[in-house]
Amino acid sequence: KKYASEETFARAQAGAKNETPTDVLGRYGDVDTAPAYASSKTLADVLAGSGVFDEFRSAINAIGNADLLTGDSAYTLFVPSDDAFAALTEAQRAELRDNPEALAGLVSKHIVPARCSATDLMQMSATRSIDGSSTPVGSGASRDGHSGFGSSDVIKTNIHAANGIVHVVDQISM
Repeated sequence: KKYASEETFARAQAGAKNETPTDVLGRYGDVDTAPAYASSKTLADVLAGSGVFDEFRSAINAIGNADLLTGDSAYTLFVPSDDAFAALTEAQRAELRDNPEALAGLVSKHIVPARCSATDLMQMSATRSIDGSSTPVGSGASRDGHSGFGSSDVIKTNIHAANGIVHVVDQISM
């Protein structure tokens, strides 16, 4: 208002009232549902069929949460690759192997109770995992300026399933 005449300001306000907002992210597709090619796959199918998520899938099974991967609720999994598990020290692996609560905590930290696409991650600064903890996400959480989760980089995004999305991370958030 300070730099425009009253008439110009009134026209701008009238135009804003009549303007229909556009969906700026619409060109990236519907991110709230699974694409047709993934409509028959569950998160369990994605983890079982990849060959690089065996450790995470075993951890979910070990704590008794396998039904979470096949249910109707939508989840986003930030799945550490088998290489990320291999990078743990022997002491860390022993702790996870011998302490079911620590293993459950690790798995829960990597599961978000919502469908979060890569587009969503770009717009977020944090997300809440099923354990209730808040974890930084997006470019601010990345070591290299790309998309990140906790202290890890997201190295593969948007592996869709009917009941969620998988993003692959290069490190385990402990």
